[in-house]
Amino acid sequence: MKKLIILVLIIGTTTNIFAQFKLSGKVNNTTRADTLYLNIPFIYGYYHDNDIAIPVDAQGNFNKTINVPQQKFATINFEGKTSTLLLTPGKSLHITLNPADTSITNFKGSAAEENMLLYGVSLNAIPFFAKDNKTNPYEKLTNTELQEQIIKPWAAMRDNNIGLIRSSGLSINDKKLIIQEIKANYITQLNFFARAYMKGERSQIFSFIESFYKDVLLNPEILPAGQQYYFFADSYIGYYEIMAFKDLPAEKVKDPSTFLKYYNITIDSGNRVAKLKGKSFINWILVKNNYPRDIAESWLAQNIFTKCSSKDLAYAKPLMEELKTHYPQSKYIPYLSAKMETLEVLLAENRANKDIIIADGYEKMTSIYEIINKLKGKVVYLDIWGTWCGPCKEELRYNPQLKQYFKGKDVAFVYLDMDDDMKDSQWRDFIKVNGMTGLHLRKSNKDIQQFWTELMPKDNATRYYPMYFIFDKEGKLVQANTKRPSDKAGLYKVIEQYL
Repeated sequence: MKKLIILVLIIGTTTNIFAQFKLSGKVNNTTRADTLYLNIPFIYGYYHDNDIAIPVDAQGNFNKTINVPQQKFATINFEGKTSTLLLTPGKSLHITLNPADTSITNFKGSAAEENMLLYGVSLNAIPFFAKDNKTNPYEKLTNTELQEQIIKPWAAMRDNNIGLIRSSGLSINDKKLIIQEIKANYITQLNFFARAYMKGERSQIFSFIESFYKDVLLNPEILPAGQQYYFFADSYIGYYEIMAFKDLPAEKVKDPSTFLKYYNITIDSGNRVAKLKGKSFINWILVKNNYPRDIAESWLAQNIFTKCSSKDLAYAKPLMEELKTHYPQSKYIPYLSAKMETLEVLLAENRANKDIIIADGYEKMTSIYEIINKLKGKVVYLDIWGTWCGPCKEELRYNPQLKQYFKGKDVAFVYLDMDDDMKDSQWRDFIKVNGMTGLHLRKSNKDIQQFWTELMPKDNATRYYPMYFIFDKEGKLVQANTKRPSDKAGLYKVIEQYL
């Protein structure tokens, strides 16, 4: 019996060793940063919840043993420069980081070859057709010109990278995995360009998108897939949207009773579901109907994780119910259930938080000055946002640091939310789950327009979410479209000049 116990312990220890990846290296010419970060995604995407801090000592050395039960692509981040690494259980990697030119050199260890090749194909790099944000030279080309100037050279770069991987000494599994990532990145970058840069008619943009999706299948060649594949699978939703509406006459698009293929619901039903459960739930309906079952499960789990990461409990709940219903044995359920329970605890704790104040009679307010005038004597930082707005929720991460900086000083924080009346209870829960101390009011899209006119009276003024405003102690608007919480010291300096 004693021998059996010892054998079990040995097997368990050996299993743990093989479920680890050892990352070490050297940072040349160490600057102020004493930490680098390794981000291992839950499934895909870059969320700070998944950051692993790796200390860098005074000589620039770092060493970290990471638990990886299965092969994972990760992102290494040092002073804002990111690169992709492939972590394989039981392997090790030693690298040299050069902050001066943001390069990685001297790949050593049992994971050196795949990571040196992965670094060479530059999955993190911005492609040549998306580098200029202001005057993109490709944005107004015809589809024929796009084929010649973007598709062909971009495909040649893809094929060259695939050739490098195929001719390498990597295992068949690693070759397939990295090639799958290269192919996926090829599509998602084109899709991003079409949606972010192209200036033509919608029909032309959709036709261009269709040209590079139509012959590409969703089924992955190898699982577990990397995050580039999942970015591609996520972008495929947009392609399905285009195909669902493509051949509909204009009158059918405007008809709420029109039945949409791929979604298998009417336009009216889709709109109602989106208002109640969010756009992600509508996307889930499409994914559930059309994606391979295992890919659909991963997509759903990632979206629950994303909602939990932004503390969006109201929209996480219906997705979680779907996961439990359609995948009752899912390996993701225990972890995601724990995250959901954490949010429930936060909600319960903050229900009685006296520093989270909903303005009395906000429903009838027609001017932001009904709030501002009551706060004279304090500098007011106004945040116009929405629970549906991803960038708004990302900025909320920086609120605790902002408020801590001005703790005990004459600064008030006001939040003007734009959400429909039917989402009132979701809005109230959201600000409590997120611990958003300050003064709150909510307006529908229709009713908030008079507030926008008041804050930005020019007809051509750009209005977007989030946007921030500063009022001085006399209640005068002194900064319109000012800095965001993520600007940190830059914002603090602006506020301080009015104290």
